[in-house]
Amino acid sequence: MDQGVTANENIIQHVMDIGANYWSVWNWHNISARHILSYYEKFPTPIDTLARCIGYRIRPAWIWSFEKDGAPGLVIGLVNNGISDVPGILRLTLSSLDGKIRVSGSLDAGYPKTRGVRQAMLLLPKGTNWKNLRLSAELEVKDVSYSVRWACQQKLNDDGSLTLFGG
Repeated sequence: MDQGVTANENIIQHVMDIGANYWSVWNWHNISARHILSYYEKFPTPIDTLARCIGYRIRPAWIWSFEKDGAPGLVIGLVNNGISDVPGILRLTLSSLDGKIRVSGSLDAGYPKTRGVRQAMLLLPKGTNWKNLRLSAELEVKDVSYSVRWACQQKLNDDGSLTLFGG
C-alpha cells in the first residue's frame, strides 16, 4: 500500500490511462485465478471500475438540429466512454418506425476515440420532423455489420436504438 493505494490498483489505473485493448492479469509470473479472486474480495472497486469501461462505449452526447436549403438535419456529437477505440467503422442511421425515413452515414474508422467528441451530420428529406426518429448504430468490421447498443442513461428501444425527443 502507498497512501492507501495498492500496487494492483495503481496498475489497473494505468491500464485505463493508456486505453489498453488487452491486459494480461499476472502476479509476478504466478498467474492464478485464485489470486485475482482473493484480491477482488479485498479490493473490488478497482476491478469493478475497469470492468465498467472495458472496450468501446459509444453514446450520443449532444444532438443539434439545423436546416440547410430547406431540409432539416441533425449534428450528432458522439462520445466514447470506453478505454478502447472503435474497432471498425461506426454507421449511424436515423429511421422512422414506419420505415419511410431511413438516412445513414459513417464515421472514419476508429472514431469516436476515447477522448473528445466526434461530430456526424445527417441531412433528412425536406418536410421531415426529426422528433421521434430512432437513432441506431452498427459497427462494420471486414464487411460484417454488428448492432451497437448505445451506452447512455436514456431508455433504449429493444433493438438498442434511441428515440429522439425535442427539448
